[in-house]
Amino acid sequence: MHKSASIAVVAALVLGGAAACGDGDSTSETSSQASPTSTPPSTPQEASPQSPSPQTPRELKKGQTVSVTTEDGPAEITLLAVDNTTAIGDDKADAGQQYVVYSMQVKNLSTTGTTEWDTYWLSNPRWSGANGEADSPVFVVGPEDPKLIPYDPFTSTPDPRPGEHIKATEVLGVPNTPGTLQFEDDGTGQFNIIIK
Repeated sequence: MHKSASIAVVAALVLGGAAACGDGDSTSETSSQASPTSTPPSTPQEASPQSPSPQTPRELKKGQTVSVTTEDGPAEITLLAVDNTTAIGDDKADAGQQYVVYSMQVKNLSTTGTTEWDTYWLSNPRWSGANGEADSPVFVVGPEDPKLIPYDPFTSTPDPRPGEHIKATEVLGVPNTPGTLQFEDDGTGQFNIIIK
């Protein structure tokens, strides 16, 4: 879906990393080889990192807004609510599982055109448990609680056009341990929601 943007980002990171690993100063390399009295190159312990560390996705907390940019353009995502529980009304999570419920508002910040901002990836986060267990959360259908689940899921809301916003609530089944919902668009980490 967003493969061309992902390929461009990966290529830029690889090429940028390769350039950062090189000296980048060909005159100093030439002069150090020509001069027998030049100082030896610094040891790895002394060297400062040449390339920036990969950016850790931001943590999104209830009431906070983050700006993200995808191939569809810029958007603001606000975490309206987040909760975890083992029961919603009469519905109980399977043994060893919990429900994670989150509501978001997504505003398309583009100012021209009719390009819809794709919200698909917001309904499919990756789960990384504090115990090291990775999982693909399961979309849960059935539980009803108007206070806990005030909006339809992303799959039942339109993608917002420039200037529009939508609100959606997702109910996911994940292992019953603390962990992190990791939101990625085509493999690029955008933000995390920590569940305690």
